[in-house]
Amino acid sequence: MRKHHARREGFTLVELVVVIAIIALIIGLLIPSLKQSLRLAYSTVCSHNLRDLSQGVSMYRYEHDGWLPLNTGRPRAWGPRLPDSGVWFTKLHPTYLPEPMVLSCPEDPFRYKFQEVVGRRRLSSTSASDFMSYGVNSFITNAARGKLANLDRYRSARPVETILLGDLGPDDELRRTQVTSQPVPMRNASLLSWDDGYDPFVRNGRKPWLTGRHVDGINMATIDGSARMARTHEAVKTRVMSYYPSCAAGGCTLCNEVRIPHYSFARSRLYWWTGPLAIVE
Repeated sequence: MRKHHARREGFTLVELVVVIAIIALIIGLLIPSLKQSLRLAYSTVCSHNLRDLSQGVSMYRYEHDGWLPLNTGRPRAWGPRLPDSGVWFTKLHPTYLPEPMVLSCPEDPFRYKFQEVVGRRRLSSTSASDFMSYGVNSFITNAARGKLANLDRYRSARPVETILLGDLGPDDELRRTQVTSQPVPMRNASLLSWDDGYDPFVRNGRKPWLTGRHVDGINMATIDGSARMARTHEAVKTRVMSYYPSCAAGGCTLCNEVRIPHYSFARSRLYWWTGPLAIVE
């Protein structure tokens, strides 16, 4: 009689270890590219948010004789927090901006805090400005005693290159307010400051709002409603100056006319204001 030997089934331990090692290697190679793809997707969503926000601002301007929505009320002595309904974006919702989550960048580390504010229906409260992901160009809202904020009357020379909105940080600093013991980022009442963003709660007195939220840059929307990336990696590390040759050559009003310290985004062809201020009465 022939002896029938049972056929071996399954893997040996060595074979199993080799298979697991190969799978782990493949996953290790894929994870960085998946993370990069996810961040690019977040950046795209952020750009769409800025376009929707720009559209809301445009509708507001149309119904308010060309004026941008402005922060109202005086900042308190210990910080830039404003009274309820005093922050510019609260004037857009819900009439000009039905979906409040457009105000939150998907890559903002404080987006969950903003979701809590929206969930409690407290978008008009002061806490909303602490966690809102975007800011408005504060040079436009402050220059010429606020008159420049009427963009229909005082037009930028190049709206496609003039900053209106952008990602707002910082993303890596927390402070505790005198109003609440909860840690919050210093978001400067949702304003993009042209200088390095003075922060009285930081020991050395300075904490820039500028961040590198999307890999090495931020998204910005211009007056014409378009949105694109501004590289900030170098700007964060560069001392803020009042004059940049490349910025001045691009028609930057802050370089050519005002000469005040400011961030330069000339490499991305973005400027705080373009055109003379002398036209403002």
